[in-house]
Amino acid sequence: MSAVETARLGLARMIASGEIGSGDRLPSEAELCERFGVSRSSLREAQKMLAVAGALTTSGGSSATVSDMSAQSIMSGLEMVFPLLPLNRFLELLPLREVLEGHVAALAAARLTDAECARLIELADELTRTEPSDLAQQLDADFHQLIISGAKDEMIAQLLSIVRRRGRDYRIFDEGSHGHEMKAISDAAHRELALAIAARDPETARFLAMQHVRATFVWLSGLQPVPTVEGSDDADQSRVH
Repeated sequence: MSAVETARLGLARMIASGEIGSGDRLPSEAELCERFGVSRSSLREAQKMLAVAGALTTSGGSSATVSDMSAQSIMSGLEMVFPLLPLNRFLELLPLREVLEGHVAALAAARLTDAECARLIELADELTRTEPSDLAQQLDADFHQLIISGAKDEMIAQLLSIVRRRGRDYRIFDEGSHGHEMKAISDAAHRELALAIAARDPETARFLAMQHVRATFVWLSGLQPVPTVEGSDDADQSRVH
């Protein structure tokens, strides 16, 4: 095992065991180097790795502290990696997304207010009337965000946000007649899902949300689209979600 890995594991054990908690400053470099039997450079490299992973925070020349371990903090590493995933690796994660989307849809059916349910149906209808565009993309994001936030689970919400953001890099609804056909299927799925949630039917909402993600998997697997990087000339085209 390398010295950097020894230091990383040592720090990880201190955090995981509760020896040092959220907001606590790490012991001095001298103390940690002696404890782990590593050099300062190896210790610093290990700290950088944990900072990228969201477990530590650093500022200026002061020693690192344990992060607040919020969903945003610990998902920060994933947020950096996900945009780099090739399509085949992204597709491997869709079964997980399918389960999570079903879970939040079921919770939303129980937890959204009547006003939020009405807004969900309104968004689904507006999306149906909207051609593939930046507006359609925003409406889609608003629709799903309302469901996700309605579940009131910060960790799952953050994870789904990262996965869905990568999904939006694959733009397929502008692919001629096929794209419009797929959007029509997607629009119908949105409305069915909104109605199930408004009817307070969690199991139907779960099934429809999972089926919606499954359709995305089939489309991406079949089309094998090249992702469009944000800011490119194609940035105004529609995206799969």
